[in-house]
Amino acid sequence: MNLIIEKLGLKNAKALDGMLQKHAVPEDWKISVINGMWQRSSVGFTHAELRAAIADHDRTDHVSDIRNHIAPTTKVIER
Repeated sequence: MNLIIEKLGLKNAKALDGMLQKHAVPEDWKISVINGMWQRSSVGFTHAELRAAIADHDRTDHVSDIRNHIAPTTKVIER
């Protein structure tokens, strides 16, 4: 999982992206989240990196156990 999503959580990351878009924050600004508040910073991640992390997360298939994703009639053999 992406470190940004891991740190913020998906719901908070999407909310932050929405706020950054609403306030027209440039893609190259570095953002830091301190005590739940975002601010421009010299460390952290860029708005573009946040958007990429969200997109990567949405594209990733998070399969915990393949047996949950196959037909019930298929036999799973562990080796």
